[in-house]
Amino acid sequence: MRTKSYISLSALVIMAYVIIRVTSFYPRWTHGVSEATISWDVYGYYLYLPAFFIYDDLAKLEFKDEMFEKYRPAGDFHHAVPQPNGNWVMKYPIGMAVIYTPFFLGGHAYATMSDAYAADGFSMPYQLAISLAGLFYALLGLWFMRKVLLHYFSDLVAASILAILVLCTNYLNYVSFDGAMPHNALFSLFAIILWLTIKWHEKPDWRYALGLGVAIGLSTIIRPTEILISLVPLFWGVYNKESFQQKWQLLWTNRLQVLILIGATFLMGLIQMLYWKSYSGHFLYYSYEEFGFDWLRPHLWSGLFSFRKGWFIYTPVMILAVLGFIPLYKHHREKFFALAGHFVITLYIVFAWQVWWYGGSFGARPLVQSYALLAFPLGAFLTWVFQQKWRTIAVAVFVFLCADLNLLMTWQAHARDGNWEAEYMTKAYFWKIFGKTNPDKADRKFLSVKHELGSTDGMTVKTLFETDFEQDTSGFTTERHVFEGKKAYLLNEAVQFSPTYETRIADLKAKPGSWVRVSVQYFYTNMQWNRWQMTQLATIFFRGEKMLRASTPRMHWLTDAWRWTPLQYEMRIPKNLEPDDLLKVYVWNAGSPTEMFIDNFKVELIEPED
Repeated sequence: MRTKSYISLSALVIMAYVIIRVTSFYPRWTHGVSEATISWDVYGYYLYLPAFFIYDDLAKLEFKDEMFEKYRPAGDFHHAVPQPNGNWVMKYPIGMAVIYTPFFLGGHAYATMSDAYAADGFSMPYQLAISLAGLFYALLGLWFMRKVLLHYFSDLVAASILAILVLCTNYLNYVSFDGAMPHNALFSLFAIILWLTIKWHEKPDWRYALGLGVAIGLSTIIRPTEILISLVPLFWGVYNKESFQQKWQLLWTNRLQVLILIGATFLMGLIQMLYWKSYSGHFLYYSYEEFGFDWLRPHLWSGLFSFRKGWFIYTPVMILAVLGFIPLYKHHREKFFALAGHFVITLYIVFAWQVWWYGGSFGARPLVQSYALLAFPLGAFLTWVFQQKWRTIAVAVFVFLCADLNLLMTWQAHARDGNWEAEYMTKAYFWKIFGKTNPDKADRKFLSVKHELGSTDGMTVKTLFETDFEQDTSGFTTERHVFEGKKAYLLNEAVQFSPTYETRIADLKAKPGSWVRVSVQYFYTNMQWNRWQMTQLATIFFRGEKMLRASTPRMHWLTDAWRWTPLQYEMRIPKNLEPDDLLKVYVWNAGSPTEMFIDNFKVELIEPED
């Protein structure tokens, strides 16, 4: 590493400042915020620590109900699995608890000495301690990343990579907003593994081997699939038959160090296995129950290009890293096969997971740790780019736009009124909120509605169904909340469906290129937080019992309580419908016990003029 690498050192300092500043802008350690640090998945990774150090109850977790009720770290408790022997086994691996431990102990010491906070494992000192853990590991990872990069690339290239990682990718989200998630720590471990791999190959030493074993083992008990990182030191420097033979000779000559590496890896893994054996009765235990892998049908296209969570959609700058495998092969072939092999296998495993969109994540979160390895092809690409001025300008513009996009989406994902959708983003909604720092809440209907008609010029509009419920005699109307007139229709736990408009396609007689427009006024007083029980304005085409196409926007998402709100959308009539296919339009309360008032329900047919 060069001693006067001031450009990359400056970049490191600036990026560290950005991470610290963003973290301080969004204080997740404040108890009561919706995204407190010890919440959702982090709560599951962390639960080992209070169970072991405070409550001495890793088996029964008898404290969990009281703490869950007090702090509400998630929508429901799904963080451990009950066993036939009466024990509970943590759903999440133990590795993150291991690296949280020093910070947890500091938080516990403060809480114990303080009269202001409960020493219960979840009050503010613990939240702050785990937030600081994430910040520490982030800065440690960037420090080692710079050391690794300067080994092979210029000072300018190393600086550029650090800036791109922080400003242009969802790495920023997972070190600032979600720094306690595993991806931050794994990125840092991968950077350390790269550094130790480089040092061991320069001069084999048992200390490097021991460090590699600990780092690989720790990565594995954080996420078991990360055992793949062992491929990098194993195939480092291998690119043909001769180099393979040389590598084998190197390993054999230093076989005692290799055994130290393997032993350290095993001992780290033994921590997890002993926990499983103690509380489930098995050394190996699968805690994810119904979730698994679609090995024969990996979701590669969706994982890379879908608007739901596609990697290249939400982190387009990494296209440069993938392209960089070409110059990496040409100029650093001894690194190519280890890094490319790891990348390809990782992509396959990550997107073979059945829940390939990985819950409420921002972008493709399980690839964040791989950015430490992708820094190599990215560096190779930038080295090639900087050789010509026009390339440099073009890529600089692209990178600037990627930074702008990443920072904007990160804002949307965490701002109070950002209206970001972390799990079920659609193409229509993505483009509807694109570039907006304060998107309209009503646009969330496009999470279900795929298209928007816009102008009806050159179209005719025909009313198919309309009711203001003034003449309704069903007994399900009310005068408590009315948009206009004297009555509104009331949906509640007992009345789940509004009157339904239903017609056969043969009777509809719609021209090609026609649309259906539905509209309703609605009002509610109590928010339904369960998305699956939110009231829906449903427009569905059926063939027998099979749904051919559906739009079902969730009405609670689109407005606040205690206000009458109009909801209107259009839906293209599908091609190739059969005469006996059905169109049904209705409002459905979706099993919710909360009340929904509707008025002025209308269905229209919009057709091209002759």
